[in-house]
Amino acid sequence: MIEKIKGNTKIYGIIGYPVKHSFSPKMHNAAFSELKMDATYLPFSVKPENIRQAIDGIKALNISGFNVTIPHKSSIIKYLDKITPIAKIVGAVNTVKNLNGRLIGTNTDVTGFVRSLKELNFSPSKKNIGLIGAGGSARALIVGLASSGASEIIIYNRTLKRAKKLELEFSKSFPKIKIKSVSLKKINGSCLDLLVNSSSVGMEYNESPLDLNLFHKIENVVDIIYSPTKTKLIRQAQKLGIPNINGLGMLLYQGCEAFKFWTDQPAPESIMQKQLFNSVN
Repeated sequence: MIEKIKGNTKIYGIIGYPVKHSFSPKMHNAAFSELKMDATYLPFSVKPENIRQAIDGIKALNISGFNVTIPHKSSIIKYLDKITPIAKIVGAVNTVKNLNGRLIGTNTDVTGFVRSLKELNFSPSKKNIGLIGAGGSARALIVGLASSGASEIIIYNRTLKRAKKLELEFSKSFPKIKIKSVSLKKINGSCLDLLVNSSSVGMEYNESPLDLNLFHKIENVVDIIYSPTKTKLIRQAQKLGIPNINGLGMLLYQGCEAFKFWTDQPAPESIMQKQLFNSVN
């Protein structure tokens, strides 16, 4: 981050509720510092009922760009001037740039998530995958997994109606992929090549969206939560000897894509990665 903020310093940030756990400010400020850019990145806590006022404020203050996290990824769309084709398919936005007073939204979670799977040496192609949650993050993950050729995607959610809505929507977008919805209360002993938690359940240290023992076999586990770095779900996976990763890789790669979207130049990936791991260790 620059040593002194001036009147023409570009302001970037992240909006969500909560955002106190976010590592994005340190990651992006390290990138700005490395490239000697006159810019800084700040967290903005925005309650759901205040999202419209926040967007008006962003325009009024001429904030250059921002990330969007839970719970605003879908609700923010109607307040933007334009969204990219990938954001339209996903139906959720996680990155916005201010282009001469017009807010343009995109979704870098899709690429960020798929790139992070290389840490497990895992390819979604022709695999059976379970996905916990039916919010904005889940939408991006479904698009990423389906675009990568998954054989089957099972959406697990407490409210079956929300999962069913995603099933119907994305079955039309990806007719060759088997997509189905299942209530978290009705999980049977099935086998999965990958189980992904896209919900916010797990941000509290002793919370978990489900018990991994409910499945007959799981080959890999991903929890896109990264704070805490070891959620209860990840700790159980480790105990059971299941290969696993948290959301730090996804955060890194979506952040690199967001940086490029804002600045039109490649992100200093190694610097951003180093800052992330320094933040958690």
